[in-house]
Amino acid sequence: MSEAASPDQPEQVTDKLIALSRNAHRNVDIDDPVDYWYRLGQRNAYAQAVGLVIARGADNLAFTIADRITNALSQGSTGVADLARAAHGWAQLEPAGEAEPALTWLGPAAFQARYGDLPGIDHDFGTGWGAGGDQRISLRQGNGSDSGLLYVYDPTWDEYAVLLANVSDAAVQHAFARALATDAHMSAQVFAALVAEQQVAATPRVRSVGIGIQP
Repeated sequence: MSEAASPDQPEQVTDKLIALSRNAHRNVDIDDPVDYWYRLGQRNAYAQAVGLVIARGADNLAFTIADRITNALSQGSTGVADLARAAHGWAQLEPAGEAEPALTWLGPAAFQARYGDLPGIDHDFGTGWGAGGDQRISLRQGNGSDSGLLYVYDPTWDEYAVLLANVSDAAVQHAFARALATDAHMSAQVFAALVAEQQVAATPRVRSVGIGIQP
């Protein structure tokens, strides 16, 4: 008597569904309105199925996960592994499928244990960041200081990640203005890169003075 095949693990199921969503996205024909909406519907249906598997039936979370997948596809990601990471909110993707540096996410207790003793006031810079449009970016600015800890909070997973350890309020404000003018839902990593770029640009350069030695 032969053994029955064991059921697929959840990761295998989601990988298969992600691949189907990606394939439907690839096959969209923008010149054929009927095919366009048919393939788009397929893509979204498979992405929603991924969301339901990961979220174990929680509709609100499933929609968020599906949006992460379709947004990543629209940005040019094609790898199943990268799309799975995007689905879980572990990393957002650059156009052309290049993955951004992954963030180290911490639960509330771990984040509090590591950074809770840092003095200062948290200044929020919006709550619509990321592919799901629901992440909050904040700067914990030290008392009497113009710099602080820049971090992001994801309410879907109730997790925190540090973006930059010591950045100025001016650099964050400048990057925030740029983000609002270009992409108010950009990923936390891209926003952090804008902040770091501004921080470097605003840092005064020390001019070296050479001392000539006369023969």
